[in-house]
Amino acid sequence: MVLIREMTAADYDSAYRLWESVPGMNLASLDNSAQGIAQVIQANPGLCFVAVEGEGEKVVGTALGATDGRKGYLYHVAVAKDYQGYHISTELINHVKKGFRRQNIKKIGLFVVVDNQEGKSFWQHHGFTEREDIEYLDLDL
Repeated sequence: MVLIREMTAADYDSAYRLWESVPGMNLASLDNSAQGIAQVIQANPGLCFVAVEGEGEKVVGTALGATDGRKGYLYHVAVAKDYQGYHISTELINHVKKGFRRQNIKKIGLFVVVDNQEGKSFWQHHGFTEREDIEYLDLDL
């Protein structure tokens, strides 16, 4: 049995192992250290979730939500290979969406690595559409 609950900083090691196992996660693109993820969780209460196996603490799925106050963003949506096909990702996404609705967020964005066709298909299946009018740029500080 899989339980979905809010993510805590203590989930980091198990979550990071999951992220490393998922193709297309591109973990080098942001601060995905324990401190960086703890900052995301702390700044976005009620928006970051894990799926854990039974009563144990093995993280088998994650979805991190964040907001700038106007728009919500999804990060690190992942489910362990052995747990895929059971709608765990849908449940995780729905938990984040409920949190966004409570904060009156009406639009959600996300980033997909350019050559991650499986990821793009997944998100399109969930109703997301590709924007042709923008390109993303960033700057490391």
